[in-house]
Amino acid sequence: MKNNPVIKDVAEYVFNLFKEKLSNDYVYHNYKHTLETVKACKKLSKVYNLTSRDYEVLILAAWFHDIGYVETYENHEEASVKIMKNYLMDNYAQQEILEIERLILSTKHDTIPDGSLQEILHDADYINLGTKKFNRRASLLRIEWEKALNKTYTEIEWPQVQLSFLMNTPYKTEEAIINYNDQRELNIIEQQNLINTIKNKELRLKEKENLKPIKEGRGIETLYRSLYSYHINLTSIADNKAHIMININTIIISIVITLFGTGFTFSGKDGGFESVRFVFPMAFLLLTSLFAVIFAVLSSRPNVTSKEKYELNKKQSSLLYFGNFAQLELKEFVDHIKSLKYKNEELYDNMSVDIYHLGSVLVKKYKYLSWSYNIFMGGIILAALGFTIIMLVSY
Repeated sequence: MKNNPVIKDVAEYVFNLFKEKLSNDYVYHNYKHTLETVKACKKLSKVYNLTSRDYEVLILAAWFHDIGYVETYENHEEASVKIMKNYLMDNYAQQEILEIERLILSTKHDTIPDGSLQEILHDADYINLGTKKFNRRASLLRIEWEKALNKTYTEIEWPQVQLSFLMNTPYKTEEAIINYNDQRELNIIEQQNLINTIKNKELRLKEKENLKPIKEGRGIETLYRSLYSYHINLTSIADNKAHIMININTIIISIVITLFGTGFTFSGKDGGFESVRFVFPMAFLLLTSLFAVIFAVLSSRPNVTSKEKYELNKKQSSLLYFGNFAQLELKEFVDHIKSLKYKNEELYDNMSVDIYHLGSVLVKKYKYLSWSYNIFMGGIILAALGFTIIMLVSY
């Protein structure tokens, strides 16, 4: 059989046809794959004691089984049969040609082989499934599909396709099962491990993306920055006004107390008050200044609107407000701050609550400050009127 002229002629014919007409995009289904299939058929058929006729038919089918790729990709088996018939029709028996046709058509995917010859050709065609070069050959097939069929696959889709193909394409002959099935099973495990690795990688990337701080844009950042600056400026203004009231009224109180304490005489020679009438407006001025100072001090006094411990489920508390976070342990506080870097919605919620607390403090500050100024103004006016009336009546 080594010198079989028909097989030698067909081998040369197939080689030249692939060489001349096969597209360069076909990096898997080419002469090399056909030659490997022929060699595998020869190896697997040794234990079957095939007749010369069956052996020749098998090898001829192996040589022709993928030659149809020179004409078409889809339904290439029918094209292979056509090319085979055109070449053998005049010089080969009709019965053998029909047998070769059945063998070629049996290589269609999902076709169940019928008979030993079809099983041998089937296993030879998929011999790479049980070899260590499976991944390399699969990569060539992927390139071919991308080029010839415009089929693209993601990083995880391709190993899933290969895993499915490996599991759904078992060997049929005993010889192939004995020699190649162990490696086929290892290839199945390798594809599954690759899928799991990619899934874990994608899961980690997804978690990382979920933790990655999201830029909300300049608008919202400018809003919060402006609100914080606005509240700080208002607090500073309130404290300055409170200090002014404290300074002015403490000076008035000091002067009045000094006058009374030293026995100051408005007029007269006996070192005492000539008229007790002046005592009343001065006493009224002293009291109003005292109350003005009290409200000014209340305005500038530190104030905490909420002393409850910060908790995630309490939306009215804020990690950024000292009245809430002061009761946390240091590590707990630092951990919460770290988590806010990756949770923009929660971060902005905390900032909003913090600004609300600052506003609540400002409301109280300006309320007390308003009372202080009103009392001071009223006291000064009434005291001045009292002195004026007394002086006019006395003179």
